[in-house]
Amino acid sequence: MAELSREAVENLTRLKINFIAVDFDQTIIDIHTGGRWNGTSTELAAHIRPHFLHFLRAAADASLHLAVVTFSPQVGFVSDVLRTHFPAFADQVVIRGRDGSWSYEGRGMRNGKQAFMSSAVEELATKHPHVTFAKNTTVLIDDDANNTRIALKDGTRAIWLNPSDPDCLFSEAMKMT
Repeated sequence: MAELSREAVENLTRLKINFIAVDFDQTIIDIHTGGRWNGTSTELAAHIRPHFLHFLRAAADASLHLAVVTFSPQVGFVSDVLRTHFPAFADQVVIRGRDGSWSYEGRGMRNGKQAFMSSAVEELATKHPHVTFAKNTTVLIDDDANNTRIALKDGTRAIWLNPSDPDCLFSEAMKMT
C-alpha cells in the first residue's frame, strides 16, 4: 500500500494538486460514528483504514496540505486519531467539523463539504501566503457520493471512496487527469 499511495500522490502532484480534504467517518476510518462516538480515542484510532495510514503519510511527505472535513461535531476525537497515527504532521492538518469553532464568510458554495474546505483553505492561506489554493488544486475524498457530486459540480476535483472497496482510492487517484 505504501507504493500505491506514493504513486497516487505523485499523480496528484503532477496535476498540481496542493490541497487534499478528506472526510473522516467511513473514509479515513472504517466505521460511521454518527458524531456520537462513546468509546475512547484509542478504540476509535484502531478503526483507521490502512489505506489512509499510507496515503496521508505520502501526501504529507510530498508537502501537500491536508484537511479533515467532517459533519461530526466530535473534532477532538478526529484530532486524537490523527495525533495517534501521524504525530509528525497531525498538528498541520486543518480539521473542520460541525463543532461551531469556525465559520466561512466567503461567497462560495456552502453545500456539501464546500464551506468546510473553503474555511480550511482560508486558514491554510494565512499560514502559507506563498501558496495559491484553488478549486483546481484541491481534491475532496469522501464516502458520500452526494458530497463528491457537489464538489465536482462546483469545480472541485473529487474522489468517491467506496467504503466496500477502499482500494479504489488508489485507482481513482491514478485515473485523475
